[in-house]
Amino acid sequence: MQSHEPTHPIPDYTTSRRAFRATVGELVGLSVKLNGTPSCHGREYWSSIVLAKLVLTSMTLDRIIPKSASSGSGNLWDLGSIATLVRGLAENYLLMVWLCVQTEIEALWKYRITALTIVDNRSRYRMTAEVEGQPEPADFVAAQQGPADKLSAMPLFQALEPRRQREILKGDKLPFIQDDVIASLGMDQASFRRFYRYLSAFVHTGTISFFRMEDHGRGNGEHNAYEERAMIAFMEFTVLVIRNAVADIEGIHAPHS
Repeated sequence: MQSHEPTHPIPDYTTSRRAFRATVGELVGLSVKLNGTPSCHGREYWSSIVLAKLVLTSMTLDRIIPKSASSGSGNLWDLGSIATLVRGLAENYLLMVWLCVQTEIEALWKYRITALTIVDNRSRYRMTAEVEGQPEPADFVAAQQGPADKLSAMPLFQALEPRRQREILKGDKLPFIQDDVIASLGMDQASFRRFYRYLSAFVHTGTISFFRMEDHGRGNGEHNAYEERAMIAFMEFTVLVIRNAVADIEGIHAPHS
């Protein structure tokens, strides 16, 4: 997996592109296989929801990643847009691991889905009704109170430091640390974070995304050596994420004896 700005040597673009399309096909095939299958547990249900997001993002990437690395082919080279989708796909996968893969113990599953419900309520309130300086409306407070009461009665929550308990009950941010999830996957945490930071530079218009555009000969939608190398790195990273996701989702939906 490439973990920084792309450098030589690089794999052949055509080979990487074919491997990417084949891997996306595996993910789509899994979705088709599971379509209409009743969920026996919340882990199965929510992994199916995330699977749908992963499939759509992967199919979109397969459509917009240039089919060939050559000038005059009619392909549009847009590194920033593709970086945004790749990072989003990785985030979705990490969330699925935290919520659905690591929660075989029922108490842990109940704790995490309840904590995430509080985050969802807070996010919806922020989008629709939050006004700085005004008290939270009664319907939002009521919507938060049910999951908060459930959470407060759970030994896993009670074992947390008081400060951490307050953070989770507030629901301001996701109740997990990405690095902890990455470490559990056996991936090189430092490499993953460096590559993730590189992707984030395009998502947030960091300087890396535009300071050397002229030097690299990019930014006009035409093929260039820099974006070809970066695109290969993006595809290899996405293939890694998809293959892990396929294995994990198959495991969650395996027949129970």
